[in-house]
Amino acid sequence: MTSIYKYTQYRPDFFENFFLKISRFGEFNDPFEMVMGNYLSSVSQEEHDEIMSLSHRLSDGASYNYAAWDAECGVRASVGVLCFASKKDNLLMWSHYANDHAGICIELDANAEFFNGEYTDAPSKIFDDFSPDYSHKDCYENIGVIKPVDYTIERPKYIEPQELEYNTESWFVKSPEWSYEEEQRLLLPIDHAEMVETQDSTLFFYPIEPSIIKSVIVGCQMPTNIKKEVYIKCKALGIQVKEAFVHSHQFKLDIIDYDESNHSSYRNMYNLNRITN
Repeated sequence: MTSIYKYTQYRPDFFENFFLKISRFGEFNDPFEMVMGNYLSSVSQEEHDEIMSLSHRLSDGASYNYAAWDAECGVRASVGVLCFASKKDNLLMWSHYANDHAGICIELDANAEFFNGEYTDAPSKIFDDFSPDYSHKDCYENIGVIKPVDYTIERPKYIEPQELEYNTESWFVKSPEWSYEEEQRLLLPIDHAEMVETQDSTLFFYPIEPSIIKSVIVGCQMPTNIKKEVYIKCKALGIQVKEAFVHSHQFKLDIIDYDESNHSSYRNMYNLNRITN
């Protein structure tokens, strides 16, 4: 895989600061995100009672649930997620994340250091409380290296609450119903992000170098004047621009290099229908 893709609404200021927003626990549209399954709830009462009796940490249901919640809080508060797609012509991704095909899809170099360890060894306050004998690799896995999401009906499960203290592996597992996204994820420490306060919340962003942007694809329903605006901004930065058009007779997109002359080959203001022979 040489490219990954970020579907998003078009923000003119993106081409001035090149920031990507990281998502934190509680900000996803899937309530199963970062929530592991409880193995004890899936076994017989006899096995449940036996497991509970073997550990003082599992003495009763209330303390068990409290311990599980407390164990997860640290990693959830300390690590954020950048989400990417594997394809540039995913119709549902364009609809769901790129403003109904009126936004953009940013093609990024999957081999760039940003996705392959730039932040793996970054000093971070999330590891300050650990013993010197531990590296953050031992504590929180999967930090700083992009990985694909696995789609399965079975959720990752835990038995002892302490299993949750450093768990991030379950952050790469989702229901098969999400498989159309073909998602790639990058986990990053929140304390290295740029913080922006809004009226309702605090947002966190990671800067990227424009050199890792291979191209910007404008959506098939983006007005031609906005397409041109994107093209002008990208041209000044040396970034290639492509544009998506609805295929003349199939449920697919044609993605070609941007050129104003393309627009005369398509009908209506949204360039939806290609004139064919």
